Amino acid sequence: MSKLTQHLQKTFEENTGVPRIYDGGHWYTGQTIMEDTAKICGYLSEARVAPGDRILLSYPNSYSFIITYLAILQYGATVAPINPNMPASELRAFVRRCQPKFGFVGAKHLEILQQEDFSDSLETLFLIDTATASLPTEQYVYDERSDHWEEHPLNPFATAVGNAEPPEEALAILLYTSGTTGNPKAVGLQHRHILATINNIIHSHQLSASDVAYCFLPLFHINAQVIAFLSTCLSGGRVVIAPKFSASKFWSTIEEQNITWVSAVPTIIAILLKATRPRVIPKQLRFIRSASAQLPMLTAKRFEQKLGIPVIESYGMTEAASQICINPLPPGKRVLGSVGLPVGLNLRIVDDQGHPLPANEVGEITIQGDNVIDAYVQADHQNDFQHGWFHTGDLGYQNEEGYVFIVGRKKEMINRGGEKVSPYEVEDTIRELPGVDQVAVIGMPDPLYGEKVCAYIVAEKSVETNGLSEKILEHCRQSLSSYKCPSLVHVVNDIPVGPTGKIQRHRLKQQELATSN
Repeated sequence: MSKLTQHLQKTFEENTGVPRIYDGGHWYTGQTIMEDTAKICGYLSEARVAPGDRILLSYPNSYSFIITYLAILQYGATVAPINPNMPASELRAFVRRCQPKFGFVGAKHLEILQQEDFSDSLETLFLIDTATASLPTEQYVYDERSDHWEEHPLNPFATAVGNAEPPEEALAILLYTSGTTGNPKAVGLQHRHILATINNIIHSHQLSASDVAYCFLPLFHINAQVIAFLSTCLSGGRVVIAPKFSASKFWSTIEEQNITWVSAVPTIIAILLKATRPRVIPKQLRFIRSASAQLPMLTAKRFEQKLGIPVIESYGMTEAASQICINPLPPGKRVLGSVGLPVGLNLRIVDDQGHPLPANEVGEITIQGDNVIDAYVQADHQNDFQHGWFHTGDLGYQNEEGYVFIVGRKKEMINRGGEKVSPYEVEDTIRELPGVDQVAVIGMPDPLYGEKVCAYIVAEKSVETNGLSEKILEHCRQSLSSYKCPSLVHVVNDIPVGPTGKIQRHRLKQQELATSN
């Protein structure tokens, strides 16, 4: 058995009667978690799941997701989590790409999967309504002879028989990250990768059995899986699950459930900043962690001034099983604008030829460590791995103290007549103006300079948009070098974002290019 599954089993065995997971108004103890996990392992065994088989997991944030996820890891199969609201076309493409043999799904995805011919991959689908049940309620098996999905009764007494104990190198999680171009990258995380990151997180977050994490980010993403859930479990703490972020329920949940730390994203921090300050700030809340996208310095500064809660900016990637860098917790030195110090891995900044750069020089961020994969599962993008280092595609620099600063994605940097422009810098400048709710800066084709800087703005609802573009342009002219100033400022109704609120500049650019053609 891998050390990851050993530690998970041990932490629940040692606290059988202790509440560990909260969902839907109910606390689940270590004993209940072990029993429910064992039942799902029994279903997997009876379905003849083999070690390493890929299993689709399409559940919303819920206790059901947690125990199914744990069972798949313990059984030695590979969990492939997806957005339970993934539209039909994306779901079909995912199944053809991933080739899962089994799946845990809701009614919506069950109907889609049964309508398509996936006979070369899918064999069994388990159905659940997570609103009314914790365990699967129905099982459908594909019959090759009749070319039809047949309902089979679930054995309530099913037990796992002879399932292999996963080795350290067993593939635990398969996730697909969307790049700015080309097919999604297939990231296969082994048990050892995940445990290495968990240990880094427990150390850097100073987690203990007294901690309570608030998990509202989508569990089909690596952040919620490893940062909020698995790391808290292995430290002996408790996890409060919410189906999604709710600004109206945030502070009451923090107080009622004695939440000690929160894993969030910049969008959520911005929403909390704009909301009415709660009458009482719960004293047990140690910090709010920010990841998944660049946190504007102004947002972080105003948030701490208004609420008095430390915002800990960090940096991670799926290829590193989540965390790469994080700022030290108080009383350690935090640097605004920096994603912090590398934790538990090696990081260096290199030029286009792969040569290390000195402090304060911008280059590509490369990493290597026990939590970092050394190849993608599928052949695409393998040139991201060179001479033992993973090339992240992020551009940044380290200062003399080792703090890392990110200036943009390699493919998102704007090349205006040979001058490189970071969209992050321009966006931060625009955010200084009141009335700007969202901003995205991209490079668009220009016949003279190759690319021009274009800004897209979503204004706050109460703001008069007439004259806003000129006001932004004037502010940029006074604050930025001329080549960094936007040529155009568009006020729009919305900007494409991902499930965690991260601005998707590549989608915005695709939309604008399609419109202009």
